[in-house]
Amino acid sequence: MNIVVLFGGTSPEREISLKSGENIAATLRARGHQVETLDTAVPNFVEQLMQLKPDCVFPALHGADGEDGKIQGLLSILHIPYVGSDVRASVITMDKYLTKLVALQSEIPTPSFLYVYDPHLVPDYWDVERKLGSPFIVKPCDVGSTIGLSLVRSASEYEVALEEAFRFSDRLLLEEFIDGFEVTVGLFRLGGDFLVLPPIYVVKPDRIFDYDTKYKPGGAKHVYDLPISVEARERLTSYSKQICKIVGIGGVARLDYIVKDETPYLLEINSIPGMTAESLVPDEVHHAGRDFGEFLEDLIKDAL
Repeated sequence: MNIVVLFGGTSPEREISLKSGENIAATLRARGHQVETLDTAVPNFVEQLMQLKPDCVFPALHGADGEDGKIQGLLSILHIPYVGSDVRASVITMDKYLTKLVALQSEIPTPSFLYVYDPHLVPDYWDVERKLGSPFIVKPCDVGSTIGLSLVRSASEYEVALEEAFRFSDRLLLEEFIDGFEVTVGLFRLGGDFLVLPPIYVVKPDRIFDYDTKYKPGGAKHVYDLPISVEARERLTSYSKQICKIVGIGGVARLDYIVKDETPYLLEINSIPGMTAESLVPDEVHHAGRDFGEFLEDLIKDAL
């Protein structure tokens, strides 16, 4: 099969996208497919894509212009089949504020938050602390990989955190910090069925699962013996299937939670999760006893 893997791009998550794309491409080539990688940061990438005449496109783009519905819309207009979520699901899940609105409407727990939609209308530190407690999280609304995220404990840290987050987006979430177990759930759709991969308890060296911890070897431990009850684990599965069905997730996604007092709190949905050698979803696939190459092929077949 002739497959084009889209990767790179211009978002702050470019480095991870390149690694994800190369891992996907190498895996599919080993399965006998003709695979080309195409960096969407190249000005004429659409022309190159049309010349390649792919049977299917596998987006491995993370962040803006790749995970936010733009590439999905382009491929739909060009009538090129592609793996993953459609425009609507991509738009909703890329926007942490919209994701939280869907969660609340669906009665899925999520940390309390304040939405900052104008850099000139930012609440002061004491107002945020009164509403969310201390410490609290400051993060861009539409950037992944915990880029621009800070844990804030004081007014001085708040100012630095705002400056850092505004580097990446003009819309922010100020979020309650829940000190619990970080659990991630991989999920994929084949036909009309949503199938859940084994959840991972992420053991991290610090209180925040930051960029280095996520992507550098030895940064975090992936533990499958979850320190939560069977009932809490069942809620993770139920919540994940429920919200992915509501927003219309396609292909594979990863949902991140904090679990405290047996309650899972949804943090975000990644509609194009990392696929590097260190990433969570490939690890979950292997732990489920599936061959990663066959898994990728199943996603492609479902897209055709």
